[in-house]
Amino acid sequence: MKKLSLLNILTFVAILFSTLETEACTTFCIKNGERIVFGRNFDFPVGHGHVLINKKNVRKVAMVRPPEKALEWTSRYGSVSFNQQGREFPYGGINEKGLVLEQMALNESIYPEIDERSGLTELQWIQYHLDNSANVQEVIASKDFLRISPQSVAKLHFLVADKMGNVATIEYIEGKMVVHQGESLKVAVLANDTYERSTEYLQNFSGFGGNDPIPFSTAPLDRFVNAANGLQEYSGENLIEYSFEILDRVRQEDSTTQWSIVYDLTNLEIYFQTQRNPEIRKLSLENFSFDCASGSQYVNIHESPIQGKIQFRPFSYEENEALINRVWDEVEFLAPIPVEVRKVYADYPLSLVCEERKI
Repeated sequence: MKKLSLLNILTFVAILFSTLETEACTTFCIKNGERIVFGRNFDFPVGHGHVLINKKNVRKVAMVRPPEKALEWTSRYGSVSFNQQGREFPYGGINEKGLVLEQMALNESIYPEIDERSGLTELQWIQYHLDNSANVQEVIASKDFLRISPQSVAKLHFLVADKMGNVATIEYIEGKMVVHQGESLKVAVLANDTYERSTEYLQNFSGFGGNDPIPFSTAPLDRFVNAANGLQEYSGENLIEYSFEILDRVRQEDSTTQWSIVYDLTNLEIYFQTQRNPEIRKLSLENFSFDCASGSQYVNIHESPIQGKIQFRPFSYEENEALINRVWDEVEFLAPIPVEVRKVYADYPLSLVCEERKI
């Protein structure tokens, strides 16, 4: 396929993604003393996915096209991520420093125009920060040299938290990064409307300044209120169990809630379940080697433990491509995308280089 044709098809992919209105997700952070936990529902038409062990000291080059400048970096930290669009394009995850970053759809998102800063597409921007950022402030400070590229295909906003208890929402409104943190972060919740509009809506309800009863619909603003109410009602229960209870409150009624994930940032642990396999499984980052010499690993997100242990296997380019094809074949608006474009995403990990550890 000629290069121009491929660029035109990538633009076509962006147009297809821009028509998506069925993706709806909910995230929140909850604290008990010094312990911080992050909850996330992933709502989408299909639930296929891989859990990936991403290594440090891996050299990468951004997958962007001119006129963007292709940023190069070497991962400083290892991470565990949840991927549906193939390795290196995660929906979210946690790194070994305790940073969690997750995305949700936001139709109002407008990414910055190309300028002197480097640009990354939206999912690779997530992986970049799992690779390089130790805390929330480092993610925010990256705006001075890094932005999400307008070549991105999905309109997203983000909830990010770190092991020290810092939490922030990150949105791109009218081409500018908008951050809510500290005093401007009234509740540590995000769904599928802007944070400003969500918190304004929240003030209508009992317990938040208004008189209306807490709503229980799955509309984006109502899910925001319901999750915020769950945080306010917390009274010392088991943080992991209670987080899954909140996620169950905001579960989509039409069975599109595919994954529910709870990150324990303090203890560097992950708990997750899927619609296909509701068993809650646990991962501890301390059990993984993040040395790139040992190679990346993955497991199907629906797989059950064997003798209490999830069986990760060496990363497979074939299975990576199969995942992408499976997802794109089963999502109506993605199915028309040609095999050549799928190969671009599937083959990207072939460009990665493990560098020797610098002493």
